Amino acid sequence: MATTVQRNTSADTSDRVVGWLIVASSALFVAMLALSAYWDPTIRVLHTFEAVPYVLAAVLAVRRSKVGYALGVASGAFWLWLAGWLVTFVRNGFDMLAVLLRTGRMVRPDVLIAVPAAVGTAGLVVFSLVGYARLRNKSLRDVGAFGAAFVVVAAFFVAIFAAFAPQFLTPLKHLINR
Repeated sequence: MATTVQRNTSADTSDRVVGWLIVASSALFVAMLALSAYWDPTIRVLHTFEAVPYVLAAVLAVRRSKVGYALGVASGAFWLWLAGWLVTFVRNGFDMLAVLLRTGRMVRPDVLIAVPAAVGTAGLVVFSLVGYARLRNKSLRDVGAFGAAFVVVAAFFVAIFAAFAPQFLTPLKHLINR
């Protein structure tokens, strides 16, 4: 009875590393959601739902799913756009990091958590793009999957904001009314 040994190629190993980097990025962001929800009980339900696309993206990306990569890019980019450009949460987080590094004092940990959250979502976007780029079976139809992911993610976030924290819709309302 002959046995065969299957060796991992460097490409397989690289694909696994990218998958686990997506998982780590998603986990970092979800941990910041959990910490924020611990500090502020009024957003616990919102953050539970908000974690869903990030966890789903990580699970699907480990399986090298195009949908997982699209979801990772869309959910990470949406949060960065919302928290980094539409409001000042990320910028304020980096300001708090600068204060911490300059003085050694943590002034606003509830704002400082924007830094690891931004790193996690940026990592999710970058590593999801890398994972997708490494796929052999890319096609022009994938543009539609990525576009659909952006629409679904935006609609999902608007829906959970409306349901659980309507005050988070204010920056979006200002955008629409411009």
